[in-house]
Amino acid sequence: MGFDEKQADGLGGQVEFWSSVEYGSFLKGLVRELCAHGSSAECAARNAECAQAATFSQARATGAAGRTPGTRLLDTRNAISAPAIGARQCFAVTEVDYRQSRGTVARLLLRWRCYVDYPLQLRRRIRQEEPAAALVVSTNTFYAPWVAMRAARRTGVPVVHWMLDLFPDVLVLASKLRAGSWAERRLRRWVRSMFDGAAANVFLGSRLLAYAEAQFGPIPRAKVIPIGCDAAPFAGRPPLPREEYGPVRLLYCGNFGRMHEVDTIVQSFRVGVSTGVQFDFRGIGPGMIALAAAVREFGLGEQVRLSGGLPEAEWLEAMGAADVALVTMKPGAEGIVMPSKTYSAMAAGQAVLAVCPRESDLADLIIAHDCGWVVEPGDVNGLRAALAEIEQDVGGLLAKRKRAWLAARACYSAEALAHRWAEVFRTVAK
Repeated sequence: MGFDEKQADGLGGQVEFWSSVEYGSFLKGLVRELCAHGSSAECAARNAECAQAATFSQARATGAAGRTPGTRLLDTRNAISAPAIGARQCFAVTEVDYRQSRGTVARLLLRWRCYVDYPLQLRRRIRQEEPAAALVVSTNTFYAPWVAMRAARRTGVPVVHWMLDLFPDVLVLASKLRAGSWAERRLRRWVRSMFDGAAANVFLGSRLLAYAEAQFGPIPRAKVIPIGCDAAPFAGRPPLPREEYGPVRLLYCGNFGRMHEVDTIVQSFRVGVSTGVQFDFRGIGPGMIALAAAVREFGLGEQVRLSGGLPEAEWLEAMGAADVALVTMKPGAEGIVMPSKTYSAMAAGQAVLAVCPRESDLADLIIAHDCGWVVEPGDVNGLRAALAEIEQDVGGLLAKRKRAWLAARACYSAEALAHRWAEVFRTVAK
């Protein structure tokens, strides 16, 4: 699904997605789809398929780097041009570099590239003689949209504010900023100015938008578009029954940061893990440290495995081998973040076990498609009951995996979401 000829003519240039750190699979797929040609009839068909996927019945469910000229660190990936429109992803730090930054010097260099050099490159890009038709600037780095809007005053380039995280609320919840402090109030006014100055404000979920409006007041030109996933690597690979005597494989893959709930998992490990369940944690962050300590303390080395992030080939293999994705969200984060790993897991045919507040976009997603389980943070008994069901109800697990796989393709794939981004670009180009 991509731009048709009218949409291309309306923009008359190239769209650029900007972030300090590379976003891999989803943006790769989205760029590909935006640059492909599609028709409005195809878009309508995709909308209908998505609506149907949200209410699947039980019966159906079972039945390479380049560099922008003139810059030093900025990478431009996936640059694909159609006759009248193109799209590309621009970033300062690759996923590999981000994961492999170890030690004080490497982390300081990473911060310099993300918080100083990247915004300067973004500013220079906007002021070039041939600017992009539109810029999508994410909140990674959080003040980059403000830099872009300021630079675009002279050129008139539309800047879309892509809300991946809500500041200053993320910093307050992570205990890095005191609520009500002068710095918090100042940052809140700054974020408000970005909402007002953007050509469009794109949020990842309806609850995230509602929370932001409760904190900041009405937000103009707001749109809700899930971050979605690139489902192409898993196309034609629907979930299959797991091995009869093998354990159920639960995978946590990605950053385990301060917005993710870990205490409920640790407490459930305290009473042991069934031999019929195999946990595999692949990632980095404070949560991984807490899990490693629990595994050592409770002697769970056979049932719980921990390791770092995965290169793409190994990631694809691990995703395809897992039965269930474990996704967590800390209480208070439900209005601030939406774990993007959820959509990739669904596309890979994994059911989703979410430890998260019920009033969240994550819980809404799972319940809407009946593709997993929702456990409130702190409900250790509820988590153990869900794990017992996952282990014992083989048919129910497969049905949830199938519903997840179908919903990801129909509603949250890059192909399904490209027309919604096209509508945003068509609006800001007017």
